Amino acid sequence: MSDLNRAAGTAAATGAGGGTGLIDLGQPVPQPPWAEPRIRRPRRAARPPLGRDQIVEAALAIVDTEGVDALSLRRLADRLRVTPMSIYWHVRDKAELLDLVGQAVFLEMEVPPARGDWRKQLRDVHVAMFAGFQRHPNTGEILVGRARYGSGGITLFERILTILRGAGFAPDAAWDAYHELYLFTLGSMTSASRSPEFRETQRQGLVYMLSLPEDRFPSIRAVAPVIGRRTVEEQFEVELDVTIAGIEARLAPPAARRERVEAPRRA
Repeated sequence: MSDLNRAAGTAAATGAGGGTGLIDLGQPVPQPPWAEPRIRRPRRAARPPLGRDQIVEAALAIVDTEGVDALSLRRLADRLRVTPMSIYWHVRDKAELLDLVGQAVFLEMEVPPARGDWRKQLRDVHVAMFAGFQRHPNTGEILVGRARYGSGGITLFERILTILRGAGFAPDAAWDAYHELYLFTLGSMTSASRSPEFRETQRQGLVYMLSLPEDRFPSIRAVAPVIGRRTVEEQFEVELDVTIAGIEARLAPPAARRERVEAPRRA
């Protein structure tokens, strides 16, 4: 036996320093020279639990920037840095997710308190609705679906019907008035959310109308210069006033109509 082996055996038997001969495992063992030093990494902060509000907010952000077609549960999971299964704990499928996105847009609409007569109240509500849509123009097709039956949409429905019923509209007249305002607002939303390609087509169409021979198309040539002179919001408000005036003339009960002052007759 070599001196090195004899020394190692003696150290193991005697504890290398005398004593009981048992190896003391309670003391730290020095690392051999070839071992890499252990680096203590700071612990990552615990990720907050994923919630439905967080999911809906991220989904709406995707719709706002990329459109409805770009939204998928996998795309949403990538944005939230979670697995798709984490999202399925909160929503069943994309259809439910889109409903929640639309409901969030309705809930975000800041409808002012009731002021003025029924005409002004209807105007204020629909201006607020259109402004809310303008903040999320890619959500038009979502808002006309099941999302409008969420708490935000159904509350707006009740608010509009209450204004009309409070002005004396019979139930059938109130529904007709509501439906007219709904179709008008929906059409305005659709028009306002047109693609850049569509807007370019409109621009080219206007240029074409301005080039038509005035002797054959005098009315078009007279009107074409004023097309597009208003912003989308201004145009909506002008047409909303026209729509409400039509509702007043056609559907409002006599007590809800403005008094008509006839112009004095000339002698």
